[in-house]
Formats: sequence, C-alpha cells, structure tokens
Amino acid sequence: MRRLVLLSLLLCCLAFFGSVSKVDALGPGYQAAFERELKTIIDRHPRYQWGGSVNEDKGLDCSGYLFLAARRGGLPVKRTTAARMMVGEGGWIGVKVPFSAGTMLDLVGWTFRRRFDHIGILWHNRTVTHSSSRRGVVVDPMRGALKKTLSGIRHLTIGDTK
Repeated sequence: MRRLVLLSLLLCCLAFFGSVSKVDALGPGYQAAFERELKTIIDRHPRYQWGGSVNEDKGLDCSGYLFLAARRGGLPVKRTTAARMMVGEGGWIGVKVPFSAGTMLDLVGWTFRRRFDHIGILWHNRTVTHSSSRRGVVVDPMRGALKKTLSGIRHLTIGDTK
C-alpha cells in the first residue's frame, strides 16, 4: 500500500513538472520581439518619470519601461506595478527561479523599502536593464546593491499566439 501511494505521488510530480518544463520561457516570437523592443528603448535612453509608460519622450518608470517594450513586442500583458509583475498579475505569467538559473529576459525584482520596489530584466552577459530613478533607462552589471537587494527572478512563460 505504501509503495502504491509513493508511486502515485511520484507520477503526479512527474506529470506536474513535465507540464511546467514545456513552457520554460517566453515563446520564441515573443522573445525576439521583446528583446528588440527593450534594445530600442535602451538605445533611446529615456529619462525616469514616475508612472511613465506611454513613450520614451515623456519618460518611463521601471514597470512602465517593461510594459512599453512588452506591449510593442505584442506580449499580452497589462500595465501594472513591479510587485504585481513579480507575482504574475496582469498577464506577467512566470515561474520563480534561483539567481543561478536566471537567463536573459527574466524578470528581476528588488526590495529596498518593501517587497518588490523595483523591477528590471536580466540582459546580456549577466547585466540587467531597468529604469533607474536617477539615470533613466540603463544597463547595469548585476553586482553591489543590485545583487544584495535582489528579491526574486522569474522566467516569463507567456507562450506565442502568433
């Protein structure tokens, strides 16, 4: 009886984790479009503007920056806060992963005063892109205060519908 229960539990776990692994990152079309749009915004280096999410000329905050790039890339997400993005609300569906398993285009959340005060995206060569309140949209190495205050990393698991 005990073996039967353990075998059933093992099969359930395999079924669950097997289904999760099929969607381990952004769909390829979304991934290419999201990366392209992030790069376009980075190259324009917009200033920081609290609540900004409309365009680079008006300035962008951290979650507005990611939302604008995602929207332009066709991802089916809504404008929301950094904290809500990190828990998957507004269509920002993802799977929490440890820092060592983080890959390019994963959401990165930081805590300064409360849970998930700031959000960015893992970028090339273990850097991160985000909208800094002092410097606008930037690419920074993931070290120092950015690494020390890291609260979580999530693989986005939004599949392609194109």
